[in-house]
Amino acid sequence: MMKFRIMRWRWHWHLRKRKAKSEKQKQSASWTSSIKYLPSDISLDILKRLPSTSLFTVKSVCQDFYRLTSHPELILHHHHLHKNPYGLIIRISPASYINEPYYTNQLYLVDSRRGLAEIIQPRMKKKYSSGPMLSCNGLVCLLYYKKKLAPLRQYRACLFNPLTGEHKFLLDPGLPRVRESSHNGTVVTSDQYFGFAFDAMTDRECKLVRIVKLSYEDGRTYLQAEVFTLGKNGCQISEIDVPFVCPDQSSDVVVGGAIHWLCEDENSTARSYSKSRNIILSFDLFEEKFHQIPKPNCEVCEFYNISVLGGCLAITGGFRETSRTHEVHIWLLKEHGAKECSWTREFVISQGFMRLYPLFLLSSGEIVMSCDSKALFCYHPEGDCFNKSAELDLSIVAICHACSLVSPFGL
Repeated sequence: MMKFRIMRWRWHWHLRKRKAKSEKQKQSASWTSSIKYLPSDISLDILKRLPSTSLFTVKSVCQDFYRLTSHPELILHHHHLHKNPYGLIIRISPASYINEPYYTNQLYLVDSRRGLAEIIQPRMKKKYSSGPMLSCNGLVCLLYYKKKLAPLRQYRACLFNPLTGEHKFLLDPGLPRVRESSHNGTVVTSDQYFGFAFDAMTDRECKLVRIVKLSYEDGRTYLQAEVFTLGKNGCQISEIDVPFVCPDQSSDVVVGGAIHWLCEDENSTARSYSKSRNIILSFDLFEEKFHQIPKPNCEVCEFYNISVLGGCLAITGGFRETSRTHEVHIWLLKEHGAKECSWTREFVISQGFMRLYPLFLLSSGEIVMSCDSKALFCYHPEGDCFNKSAELDLSIVAICHACSLVSPFGL
């Protein structure tokens, strides 16, 4: 009798175990089917609430998630949502960074969610060195120049998404060699400056603008400008109207559908060199024409940097040879495109720094800045103080970057 009870107990225990396993399998199957058969609009609405960095992780879960996270509607949504940068890309260069090959530089992605993450750079030939690095709406345009003793420097361009690792080099020769037009003579040097942005009208094409300044043996100079439109039809290259002034450096400062550069007014008759003679050059991405934007009316201020703060064009300047020698002022252009530019002096920093470069504005009101290519600061305007800092022994280049899932192959 005891033996029969033991066998009966074992049999019931076995049945309960099988039943529990069966219910677990049913729940698993139900969960899987709920993801697979959930209406796409509901699934996309759920995924739209996740940040781009989380979507990149979700993309690797299963085929269904990979399909959903690659949906054009979701990518376009995050493309619009994260236009304002909330992260940085930092390039750390060796001590003797001039003419160093590209692979000696280290790239890092910094944001509030992932912290500091090293970026694996696209593979490039060793005879190239790192040039300008420009970012817009989740894509980075990496420019490399060939180390060659020639007046006409050759560049290659690469579109790169640091989050996904996808990259695409422009077809060789990438950026065509400079055409010397009908100008006769020997070219001594050539300076090239770039601008990178998405077309605000379509948001499905990006444009790379190149401005070239040729200097001839007899002292003449000649400007040339080209625009590279990158979209589904490939790379279309066209010459555009020559700008009336040459920029000081490459730029990805985009406000109001236009790229902006800070330029030195070479036509000025001032005897002593002063950055107060600078002008702001803008390139309308839709009309593909150059315009000039008046700078703030401050004759004693030395302007040396433009950026985007809170969606507004910002210009930064300091004072020289005055009682406010180390004071830094930041002006904002809140009504871009108006007939009369009205600049507002929004921030006054009196902390004794020689060169401060604003990067972007946080939701808390703090401004992330770089200083003399050696440090990063977080400035709090209310207390006129720097409450966070990171100093490095090596030279750094920091650019604003907003993570997204935009693919360079989708253009």
